Amino acid sequence: MDLSNQHDVNLQLRAYGPDSTREESEAIEDRVSRIGERVLLLREIPVQSPFSINLMFDRVESLAHGWDRFSYVVDLSEAGRPDAATRATLKERVLRVNPRVTHVAIVVGSNLLMRAMARLIAYGMGMTSVGVHVTRAEAIEEAVRAVGR
Repeated sequence: MDLSNQHDVNLQLRAYGPDSTREESEAIEDRVSRIGERVLLLREIPVQSPFSINLMFDRVESLAHGWDRFSYVVDLSEAGRPDAATRATLKERVLRVNPRVTHVAIVVGSNLLMRAMARLIAYGMGMTSVGVHVTRAEAIEEAVRAVGR
């Protein structure tokens, strides 16, 4: 289970858009990886944009192609609060995969406000099985267990 980026591009603290280089786009896509049998990990970038959300969810759909159901871990420990356009894109993309998602495990670290907001936003996007965790290891364990049910 390799969780490292495959591309050596340092993503900056900025919103990425269609003007991004191929290397930047690939570095964003590489933040979505398969970590188990029907389990994906999304390591959110610090400044999300509709462009970065679409890149990451295109990768989710590609990796999950052919799976009737799967779970995923979303690591928000580096992420800031997305703007309205990014939240709208995120909701649209989440709704597209939701019918096949058995569980979403969200990593927020020890930030209590982020913990409450993550759960509220997840349910607002139609996610029905959600766990919010302090560590990535806890989230992965739960996601693996959930998809095995």
